[in-house]
Amino acid sequence: MKIWFILLSLLAMAATWFWGNYRHPQARASFGQRMKLLSRSLIAGVIVYFALMSAALLFLMVKTG
Repeated sequence: MKIWFILLSLLAMAATWFWGNYRHPQARASFGQRMKLLSRSLIAGVIVYFALMSAALLFLMVKTG
């Protein structure tokens, strides 16, 4: 189950990166904009991962308790 969480968080990072590149093509993006997009993508992946882990924890608490 944890593997799926990691894969979904990687998918969220890739989707954020794609959406950011779609809005700001590389020809116009400066180095600072690329780093900002990279940090947003990483943050999106981390948020998705911890949200899924929290949902799994709540599910297990309800199911076993």
